[in-house]
Amino acid sequence: MNLIRINPFIRYAGLHSFYSPTRKNSVCYDCRLFYIAQGEGSLLANGQTYPISGNEAVFLPAETRYRFSFADTNAVRIYILNLDLTDTYSNYNKSFGTPTEDAFDPTRVLKYDFPNELKRPIVLSNAFPVHRHIEKCIDLFLQKTPYYNEEISARAKLALLEILREQENGEYPLVQNIIEYIRENYYITELTNQTIAEHFHYHPYYLSRIMKTSTKKTLHGYLLDYRLHMAKNYLTTTTLNVTTIAEKTGFSSYTYFIKLFRERTGISPLQYRKTHKNIGF
Repeated sequence: MNLIRINPFIRYAGLHSFYSPTRKNSVCYDCRLFYIAQGEGSLLANGQTYPISGNEAVFLPAETRYRFSFADTNAVRIYILNLDLTDTYSNYNKSFGTPTEDAFDPTRVLKYDFPNELKRPIVLSNAFPVHRHIEKCIDLFLQKTPYYNEEISARAKLALLEILREQENGEYPLVQNIIEYIRENYYITELTNQTIAEHFHYHPYYLSRIMKTSTKKTLHGYLLDYRLHMAKNYLTTTTLNVTTIAEKTGFSSYTYFIKLFRERTGISPLQYRKTHKNIGF
């Protein structure tokens, strides 16, 4: 299904001002669209952890295994939509509920094609534009004014498009900044996923995911590849010994540098130097 063809059907819409904590993962039979107006904590979705705070939107496709955790369960305000991305199954107009993982029945999931953009969990910060659409969906769902189903569907689609648009606009500059930061600091041995994430005030899992989406490499993979790139440059343009090159490119261990270099190139650093002599510009 292409994005242009989605026609959301809302099965449930509501505002929750309390969250009951659980140690078990939940699984959604249909999609979930959340706007977290208030609450600090985290979201575990399909094995990945996302930090959660106020003014964030979350989209979860059907069959996502997830669990929210909040520091204060009494200081939570969450707007929730349960929806399909198609109106094909609008005859099923009651909520399917949200079972725990051990009670989930996969045969109850309604099957249809998902747009590629909406096949994975999405967490968006600074999501106030999404909030107004979700809030209006809840008002319409409760009031059931004439043509409310049609307007809810349109509003839900706008909310999803806002999430995708803001995510695309927000992630590309961030990826470029991460790449620039790595290129300026690759030689620092202490540069890791965690320190990079702390510098940009994001969770390392999130940065690794957007790097993977944009560059086809994880955050750690990009850092290692850039360090190896610079090591190759030193090997072909200087007479520095291999130990010094390993230190200058941020590798904490000479042994690890040699091992990784062989794994990635099939030869040792000295062999690489012999076969890739610098012959000028």
